[in-house]
Amino acid sequence: MDKRYYSYLADMKLKATEYRIVLVLLTKPYTAAQLVKETGIAKGNTSRYIKKLKKIGLIEIDSIQGSNKYYKAVCDMRKLIELMPGQIEL
Repeated sequence: MDKRYYSYLADMKLKATEYRIVLVLLTKPYTAAQLVKETGIAKGNTSRYIKKLKKIGLIEIDSIQGSNKYYKAVCDMRKLIELMPGQIEL
């Protein structure tokens, strides 16, 4: 993993719980329900964190299977820079 990615995460000034979600999603895609079980975060809070992390571009939908959305962390620096221009130089 590119160390610039971790610097980028640190610069985002996320809450500890948001970092935890991103780090879990770096391992493999999870649904919101699976994240609740994996992290122990309340269901309503997990949904709110997912919405925020999607909005700022740190996570995205990996796949949809039936009514389940699987989320993954966005770790491609070029993609992150496109979403947040001026944040980091390559």
